Amino acid sequence: MIITVAQAKTLLQITGTAKDALIAALIPEAEAKYLHIRNFPFLQFYGDITNTETEITDITLYPSTVRDYSLNYYKSTASFIKRMEYLYNSTNSIDNYVTSVNDTSNSVNIDTAAGATATGVIFTVYPQNCKMIAAKLISYFSQKNSMSGLQSESVGSYSWSKGSDGNPFGVPDDIVKSIHRYPSV
Repeated sequence: MIITVAQAKTLLQITGTAKDALIAALIPEAEAKYLHIRNFPFLQFYGDITNTETEITDITLYPSTVRDYSLNYYKSTASFIKRMEYLYNSTNSIDNYVTSVNDTSNSVNIDTAAGATATGVIFTVYPQNCKMIAAKLISYFSQKNSMSGLQSESVGSYSWSKGSDGNPFGVPDDIVKSIHRYPSV
């Protein structure tokens, strides 16, 4: 999951629980839109974790991502992962930033120790800025839905207008520009 309800609420400075259901419903939409703009799947890999340790070892690319990532240019699977990207695995409650990558031992360290020991755990690697972008997408979707496609509106001294979105993705340009895009092959 690209972002949790709690993380989205923190980034959007939302308190209370009134919008929790809406945010939860928009998280998969935000991740789908992010992937659509990115035009490339998120990296997934298998790895082993040990209780109270911050190191993930024996990293192997998940089969569905092998076709998308070429191993010819990298020393190890760990080479695909960059420092400050973050890893997610819902089963083992891993939602942590990568603090270091070791190509030699094919391992990565995360900022918080694992709470369990497990082998062959599937992790999804998300880019550094994706939580903020996902929060912006959630905010945009929730506002866009509330405005129901209005182009302009005037009530007394209040006036609101919206030009057409300037990109083919239907979201603000600052969101599109902040996502690293991959060309179609």
